[in-house]
Amino acid sequence: MTGIVLDFDEGFCQLVRRRPDQLVGLSYKAITAPDDLLKSSEMLVSLINKASPTHIRKGYVRPDGSVIKADLLVSKFGNEGRLIATLSWTEGQQESSPSKLWKAALRVKHIYDARIIELGKDLFSDHVGLILLHLYLAEAEGRVVTASQVAKLISLPAQSMDRWVKALTQRGLLEVIDDASGYIQLSQDGILRLERLFAATLAPEALAVGEA
Repeated sequence: MTGIVLDFDEGFCQLVRRRPDQLVGLSYKAITAPDDLLKSSEMLVSLINKASPTHIRKGYVRPDGSVIKADLLVSKFGNEGRLIATLSWTEGQQESSPSKLWKAALRVKHIYDARIIELGKDLFSDHVGLILLHLYLAEAEGRVVTASQVAKLISLPAQSMDRWVKALTQRGLLEVIDDASGYIQLSQDGILRLERLFAATLAPEALAVGEA
C-alpha cells in the first residue's frame, strides 16, 4: 500500500505547515513521525478489508523538525483503494512524553551538579530541589529509595534530611512509604508539579509579571 496524498484542504496544510504543491503525490511516510510509522502502516493494512472507520492518534513532522499530534478518523472511500480522513489537533504545547520528562530531569540534575562544582556547596544548597529531583528520577527509573540514601547522594546530614522529609510531607509533595525502612517517594501532586517544571524546560514560556 503506497499511502499517497491525493487531495486535502487548507487545514491539512496548516497542520503539516506545507504548501499544496509540496503535498500532492507525497507519501504519508514523509510526514509521519518515525515513532508512528509502524502504527500508521498497520492501520492502512487493516482498512483493506474493513468498512468501519478507524481512529488513530499519530504525529506529523513539520519542516522545522517539530512534531504535532493529531487525531484521525480514517475510513474507506469507494472501492478504488482510497481513504478519507478527518483530523483534529490542538496547536500550542504538546503533551510531553515520560521519556522527554526524564531527560529534562537529568538535564536539571546536570545543571545542579555544575552549579555546586562552580559555586561551591556553601553558595549553592537547594536541598529541597535536590531531594525532589532525586525522588523523581528514582520514580522514573523504577527504583525505591530511602531518606538516608537520598541524604547521602546530596551530602545532607541525617537530621536535616529528617526535617525536610517532614516539611515536604506536610506540604503534600512527599510520602513516607514505610516508617521502619525509611522508604520515601513523591506524592501524586509532587510528581505533577515537578513534571510541569520539567516540561517548562522543554518549552519555556514567558512569565507575566505585574503589580498589585
